[in-house]
Order: sequence, then structure tokens, then C-alpha cells
Amino acid sequence: MFDTPLARILDSRKLCDSQQLITGSIEVAELDGLLSFLESDAGQVKVTLQFQRDDHRRPLITGQVAAKGVEILCQRCLQIDIQELLVGLNVVVVLDESQAEKLPAEYDAWIVEDGQLNIRELLDQELILSLPIVPYHADCKVETQYGDAGSKQQQESPFGVLASLLQKD
Repeated sequence: MFDTPLARILDSRKLCDSQQLITGSIEVAELDGLLSFLESDAGQVKVTLQFQRDDHRRPLITGQVAAKGVEILCQRCLQIDIQELLVGLNVVVVLDESQAEKLPAEYDAWIVEDGQLNIRELLDQELILSLPIVPYHADCKVETQYGDAGSKQQQESPFGVLASLLQKD
């Protein structure tokens, strides 16, 4: 079911009018924006999107996006952490900023000028927004040494020379 590759451009109005359900997958390597935050292009994105119209006849896209096998750099140990990114979509397709500003808070807006939806751009942006602010392993084991750092070697005080000069006078 998810092995179907997604088309790059979709006519959002026609899909919403016919209430289409689209499932498919794309490789993480096809999402240029997301790649700039990752350590490699490994992973696959599986998508389930329901195109419909809401109660006010706005073109609405709901669904789930799951990127599996995404390699992110752990900020604690600086090793690669393989994560899964999950996104729930609730997006209304609008033609301009003024329509986007009028939307209720429960909807995200996606602006398309001609009704043609670039699905990869939408998925790219939604997955970027789902990235953790500071990625780290859930069970990260950072190797550190505890103890008194000053006990290894007694350092000379930088003001010691000044003290000895004052004592000479």
C-alpha cells in the first residue's frame, strides 16, 4: 500500500472535491530542506493524506506522515541517533496570505497560487517543524569524568606575582 511513489504536483481542488485518499511513500533523499538537518539521506517517508472540504467548503488535507530511519546527530554524545518523525496534518489550502490569516487556529495554512500543490514541499516543511529542538538519544550514555579538577595539579595564582611584589616593598 505504501510502496506507491507520490506524485510531485497534485491538483488540490480536484482531489478535495472528489474526497480522495492518497497513500504512498518517498525517500528522505527527495526532501532537500529536511536533508540539511540530517546526517544522511537514509530513511523513508510514508504518507496517508485525506483530501476533503470542511464545513465551510475550504480545501482541507488531513493525514499522517511518518519518516522512519532518519539519522540525526545527538547533541549530547555527538553520535548518530536513528529516530522516527511522526506528523499529523490538518492543512487548509489557501490562495494568499489574507485567506491564511482568516483561518481558525486548529488549521495550518498552505499557500498555493494556482491550486497546484507541490506535495514534497508540504511534507518537507511539516517534517522540519517536527524535528526536536535539541536531538539526543533517549538512553544517551555520555562518557564523563567526575571529581575535583583542581586536585590534579596545583596551579599558580596569576596574582601571586603581584602579591610577592607588594611584600618586597
